[in-house]
Amino acid sequence: MKTSTKVLLFILALGLLGGLANRNEAEASPSPKPLPISAKVKVKLPAAVKVAPPSKLPTRPCAEDDSTSRDCFWDAARRGNGKGYSYWVDAQGRVTYLDPKLNDEIKRRLFALGKQAAGWEYWGVVWGHQLCYAKVGDTSLIQCFDGFRETS
Repeated sequence: MKTSTKVLLFILALGLLGGLANRNEAEASPSPKPLPISAKVKVKLPAAVKVAPPSKLPTRPCAEDDSTSRDCFWDAARRGNGKGYSYWVDAQGRVTYLDPKLNDEIKRRLFALGKQAAGWEYWGVVWGHQLCYAKVGDTSLIQCFDGFRETS
C-alpha cells in the first residue's frame, strides 16, 4: 500500500475509535430532568411588522414601439405576438419585469455595454421588448435584453 493510503486509513481508524469512546461516555452519564413548566423561559414574540403597500402600479398599457413610455405596463400574454415577458415601467422610466431573472441591473448594463462595444445602435422598445439594440446593415438584426431577436 502507498504511504498516503496507510495514513488515511490510520486517521479514519482513530476517528472511529474516538467516536465509539464518546458514545460510551454519553450512555453512562444520566440525562438531565426537564424543568417544570413554570420554570421555563417565556418568550414574547414581536408584534407583526406592517409592510407598506407597493407604490401604485400603472394601469395604462405601454406602446409597442416607443422608447419613452413611462408609467405603463406590458402584458406579454395579450400584446404583441403573445410571447415574451410582462413588465411595467414606473414614472421614472425604470423597467421591472415580472420574471425576476430579468431585473438584474448588472446583467442589463453588461448587455448594453457589449452591444455598444460591438457597434450596435440602441433602438429602445421593439414590439414591446425593452432594451433593444440593432446591428444596422442591408438588413438590421435586432436583439433585446429579454432574448427577443428579429431581422428587419
